[in-house]
Amino acid sequence: YDRLMLSIRKGEHLLISGATATGKTTFLNNIIKILEPHKRILTIEDTRELIVPHKNRVHIVLPRTDQTNTFTYARVIDLVVRFTPDVIIGGEISTSNASALWELMGSGHENCFATIHAENPEEAYKAFIARIMRTSPTIDREKTLAEMKDKLRVVQINRNGNIRAVTAIT
Repeated sequence: YDRLMLSIRKGEHLLISGATATGKTTFLNNIIKILEPHKRILTIEDTRELIVPHKNRVHIVLPRTDQTNTFTYARVIDLVVRFTPDVIIGGEISTSNASALWELMGSGHENCFATIHAENPEEAYKAFIARIMRTSPTIDREKTLAEMKDKLRVVQINRNGNIRAVTAIT
C-alpha cells in the first residue's frame, strides 16, 4: 500500500493488470477516489466505466464500434495537451488506443493510469506492446519494453474464488 501511494504521489504511471473479472476497473475507481480533490482529471474510454468525483474533470468517450466517428486518438492527444490535466486515465488498453496512451505517458504528464488484461506483470508489458504494434508496427519492441519497465509501474491483481488481491507491484 505504501509503495503504491508513493508511486501515485510521485506522479508515476500505473498499469492495472489482471485477468477478466479480477477487479481492475473497481481498483482503478478506488485509486481515483484517493486522488487529491484539486487535481484536474481527464478520462479517455470506449465505454464509460470510470467514476470521477472530482469537480475538475473531463470525460472523453471514443466507442470502438462507431466507424463513422471522425474524432480520432490523434485528435485526443492534441486535445489532452491543451487541457493540461494532472491525471490522465485511459480506461482499458485496446488495439485502438494503445499507441495514443503510450504517447501520452511519454509527453511529460504525470499520473497516467490504465487497465489491461494479463496474467502477470511481464505479460502486461508484452500485451501493451502487442497492442501498440497493431497501429505502430515499426516500433522497436525491446527498446519500448525497456522504456515501459522504466516509467510504467504494473499493479497485478489476481482472483482466487471471490477473493481479489494485489499480488505484485513492479
